Amino acid sequence: MPFAEQAPEPKGRARQDAEEGPLTGAATSQCEAALAELETAADYQQLMGIEGRAAKAYFAAYFQDLGFRGRHPRMRCDALNLTLDLGYTVLFNFIECFLRLFGFDVYVGVYHRLWFKRKSLVCDLVEPFRCLIDHATLLAFHRGQFSARDFSVRKLEYQLNPKRAQAYYKVFFECLVPRRKEIFTYVQAYYRAFMGGKPESAYPTFRF
Repeated sequence: MPFAEQAPEPKGRARQDAEEGPLTGAATSQCEAALAELETAADYQQLMGIEGRAAKAYFAAYFQDLGFRGRHPRMRCDALNLTLDLGYTVLFNFIECFLRLFGFDVYVGVYHRLWFKRKSLVCDLVEPFRCLIDHATLLAFHRGQFSARDFSVRKLEYQLNPKRAQAYYKVFFECLVPRRKEIFTYVQAYYRAFMGGKPESAYPTFRF
C-alpha cells in the first residue's frame, strides 16, 4: 500500500521554511515516530490513527505563530482554516485534471476508501502536495497578502470578502502552476507503477 506511507509524509517536516518555535521540536519528533510506526501498523484503523496524530502535531507547529487552534476542515471556524480549505480545493481540482488525463477512475482510491460520491483517488494523490498549499499560506499571512481582516463572520461562519478572493486564488495558482510539470511527472510515474503492477518501491515520492 504505497499511500499508507506517503499520506503522512507532507506532515513530517514541521516549519522548515520558518523560524523554529516552541512546538517545532516536539512535532518533528512526533512525526518521525509516526513514520516509524507505519512499518508495524496492523490494520487500516491503526494507520488512520497514526496519520491523525502526525497531522495534529504538524499543523500545531507549522502554523503556531498564526494563532492556530486546530485543523477543522469545511467548518469555516476561523480565517486560517477557511484559507487552507480554499487552497486545498484548488489543489484538489489541479490533481484531478492530471488523473483524468491518464484515464483513472477517480472514485476508487487506496488510502482513502470508496465512499459515496467521494473522489477517493484524488484525495490520495493530493496528500503529498498539501505542503505546497501550507507553505504558500504561511508565507502569504507573513507577507500581509492574506489577513484576518479579509474575512467576516456570519452565523458563526467565516466568509472571505468576495473582493479579496482573486488575490487568494492568485497566490495558490502561482504556487502550483510553476510545478505543473513536476506534478504531471508524479502522476505519470504513479500510473506506470500501477498499470505495470510494480512493487511499492517503484511508486513516486514528492520532496519539498
